[in-house]
Amino acid sequence: MTDATGFDAPIPPAARVSLYERSAQVKQRHRKGAALRYLGVAAITLVLFFLAVLLWSIFSRGIPALFQYQAEIEIYYDPEILNPDGGPVTPEEIGDVSLRSGFERGIFLISLKRTLDSAGIDVAQVVADRWIEEAVERLNTVGLSGGAEIIAGAGAPSDGARLLGQTGNTLRAAASALGGDDQAAAVEALETASTALAEAGFAEAAATLAEIAATAGQGALSDAADALTATGYQQALFDAAGFLRQPDQFDDGDLSAIIYAANRRDVRDRLVANPDLVGETAQEGVPIDISVTRYLSGELSGEGQANMPPGFNEAQLAIVDEMVEAGIIDRNFRWSFFTNVYSQNGEVAGIGPALMGSAYMMLVVLVFSLIFGVAASIYLEEFAPKNKITDFIEINIANLAAVPSIVFGILGAAMLFTLTELGFGNSIRGTALLGGLVLSLMTLPTIVIATRAALKAVPPSIRDAALGIGASKVQTVFHHVLPLAAPGILTGTIIGIAQALGETAPLLLIGLSVSTGADILSSPFSGGLLEQAQSMPTVVYLFAQNEDAPVREGLAQAAIIVMLLLLFALNFIAIILRRRFERRW
Repeated sequence: MTDATGFDAPIPPAARVSLYERSAQVKQRHRKGAALRYLGVAAITLVLFFLAVLLWSIFSRGIPALFQYQAEIEIYYDPEILNPDGGPVTPEEIGDVSLRSGFERGIFLISLKRTLDSAGIDVAQVVADRWIEEAVERLNTVGLSGGAEIIAGAGAPSDGARLLGQTGNTLRAAASALGGDDQAAAVEALETASTALAEAGFAEAAATLAEIAATAGQGALSDAADALTATGYQQALFDAAGFLRQPDQFDDGDLSAIIYAANRRDVRDRLVANPDLVGETAQEGVPIDISVTRYLSGELSGEGQANMPPGFNEAQLAIVDEMVEAGIIDRNFRWSFFTNVYSQNGEVAGIGPALMGSAYMMLVVLVFSLIFGVAASIYLEEFAPKNKITDFIEINIANLAAVPSIVFGILGAAMLFTLTELGFGNSIRGTALLGGLVLSLMTLPTIVIATRAALKAVPPSIRDAALGIGASKVQTVFHHVLPLAAPGILTGTIIGIAQALGETAPLLLIGLSVSTGADILSSPFSGGLLEQAQSMPTVVYLFAQNEDAPVREGLAQAAIIVMLLLLFALNFIAIILRRRFERRW
């Protein structure tokens, strides 16, 4: 018989779980969720950090480059320089004037000298004082005190150089004698050097050499030689003599090098266009040499060869300091950067033609992409039958949107080769029209996808209502659906144009000009779709390849800032248009 007592046993009550207490599983889920939140916050923080570093790197270098040190000079367009043969100066004669002799060493140099004279700056005296200061400082480093009085007593700096050089030669002769075995000759040479130092005015140094001569007289020639070398008198005297010879070597080329006067084709072209300026005087802000700009901005101290602007010396920097103190050199906003043509010389380089070239290309992209992109989107979304052909087209459009931009550049190059065979390649190569067409091909998939998404977002009830009251399919699309999808279409178009604005590779492949030849738009506000053009990305590329660090690290970043501002403006316009035309249903 089965024991059934187990069925009557009471069941123990289940453990009660408070609603205010979390179970182990709930706690684990919350921990995982918190970990994901922390990872997300960390990722966003990291992205924002790198974005801030990038923007800081661009703006910290680009903003200062938009300001330029200029010398306010009274430029006199001397007719005797522009036409040495006499008579009226014609534009043809101005165009034949040498940029080196006629402008740099003529008009600019003479005008700079007159400006300095008017400001009370004696160039020769400034140069002499600066080199005398260098010579005295060099003498003081080895204990040859009283150098300033000695040089002043000698008369001209060249006379001081001769005195110091002769004194240094006696020390050199003493050093040579100490290297031999003749003790008497060594002592005599040291005594001669001591006398020369005393006669020059270096009494303390003369006493030091007398002590070394006594050491040599005791037979310790090697110790005397070491003591003479340790004084450093010989090298200091030769260095100081070399400094004092520099004022006689300072010429007009050293003076004109302070400002950017070389290769001023822009000034000559302005005179050719406005011959009435000949014989007139006009105050003009002439850019300072870009190497001197590094000194004026504090990047280079001008002390020592390592901190000296390339190709400059202490005397030139002394003149620069005098010009700054006199108010001739000042720092102004660089408006010419937005109008000048690109140049390898950073002093006059600009992005004017590049801005216009990009504007022309964006105009082509807007017209071509908007018309064909919207038309293709309307057909595919509203009229095309759903079959394998349209599916194939849609797949390829989606794939083209992800194709690297350089592939479209290869397509543009193929188009160019075909046009060349037909006889049109040379006339369209490197023009804004060809660049705009290539960028339009690259932008089309993006605009098609954005337009189709905007059309899909229109509720089907709008279409049904229009068809229900007797509207045709075409009327439904163009009178009801398209206006409601306009905000999304405009937004996609502007984003596509913004993407095309920053593309470089396709433009380089189709021969968009990256040279500095005269074929590039002669004026930022002239030219057209069939002229050689530049674009903002190609100019940034050129700036980044420049040999001068201020151009490579400054103007390139300034051009990038302009591009970023244009992109921000386009995206801001897209937001405004979306909010302006957006309708809710």
